[in-house]
Amino acid sequence: MVLENAGAQRDFDSEGREFWSLQVRSFGLRQIGHFDMRKIILTLAILYPAAALAQATAPANPPTIGGKPLVVVGSKKSEAGKKEKPLSVAQKLQACQDIDDATKERLNCYDAIYAPQPKPKAPAAKGVNDCRFVKEEDERLTCYNGFADKIPKLPR
Repeated sequence: MVLENAGAQRDFDSEGREFWSLQVRSFGLRQIGHFDMRKIILTLAILYPAAALAQATAPANPPTIGGKPLVVVGSKKSEAGKKEKPLSVAQKLQACQDIDDATKERLNCYDAIYAPQPKPKAPAAKGVNDCRFVKEEDERLTCYNGFADKIPKLPR
């Protein structure tokens, strides 16, 4: 049986059997492969911009699971954009000065800054932090007031 193919070469093996040459076979594959490659390139040319466009747009509604929004892990920026600085010890002591003098509330304010650690025989206070060792509340309040009054007025 003889197969006719335009432009194809016929070869014979050592036993005289006819077969199509490898050159003809590869030529046929090149044409088919070339045609398929065009389709692949055309498909990529269409789909690539579509994928890039889909990634660039944000979803209209945030994603939910069971009607509940997903939890975002991480720190959120404050609405004002600034974090309040923690007050210094001097500023805290001055804030305690705003409370009425000789009251339990003012002593509690001072004790919140320096936790009281009463000692039976407290040494003379050299600084405001030494006032926490005074056992009697009235003496401790007087000690705190003495040092807090000496602090220059700081901006708040």
